[in-house]
Amino acid sequence: MKGIYLAGGYPDIDTFTESARAVVASGFDFIEIGIPFNDPIADGPVIARAIYDSISSGVTPAQVMKCIAGFNHAQIKKYAMTYANIIYSFGIRKFSEEMAGYLDGVIIPDLPNRMARLFYDSGFEIPIVPFATLETRESDIKMMNESASDIIYFVGLRGITGARSDFTSPELLDKIGMIKKNTEKKVIIGFGIKNSIDAGKAMAIADGYVVGTEAVLRQNDPAELKKYLGSLRQ
Repeated sequence: MKGIYLAGGYPDIDTFTESARAVVASGFDFIEIGIPFNDPIADGPVIARAIYDSISSGVTPAQVMKCIAGFNHAQIKKYAMTYANIIYSFGIRKFSEEMAGYLDGVIIPDLPNRMARLFYDSGFEIPIVPFATLETRESDIKMMNESASDIIYFVGLRGITGARSDFTSPELLDKIGMIKKNTEKKVIIGFGIKNSIDAGKAMAIADGYVVGTEAVLRQNDPAELKKYLGSLRQ
């Protein structure tokens, strides 16, 4: 599974929507859309700045959610990436009721895997994508397998978005191998994919990847983004 992350509403709703359409038409398997939050702790400077600019221009989570709903008939999987406070503020059950028909999953980087049950117990019916890291233990996989998500999001480095992963690292290879041995879910590498060479290396060791920073760098120019998407698939 190959995916692209876009910062919701950046640089404005119309340009974001055009960029998202470029991803939908590009042949990628999924799109991950960041719902703006004013303290994006997992994001590097490029994505954090895009989210900040989106919020500063007046874009709201509700507007981005409406954009996601607008792609309901697109033949591509759709994931939202946001933070727990956004969903809490919107209302856990309300967010689920409004978005369950449009999303294949939600990625919540500040929600530990063990806390997902609190959301489900509060009426949340969208699969919450579990995270795996270089610190994940075999005993953690059982909890991940309880998720209805079809993917596990593997953070391929210690740090923030925008850094480069070492796809030949024995530690990384061993960890992905351990995870794949203990789950039937697809392991998707996030963080560190910059070009087609990185993408090929990721596909050789996992079930897919998602590109964020490099896509967001080109998001304010949909034509340039489209060219970049084509280069990734070469």
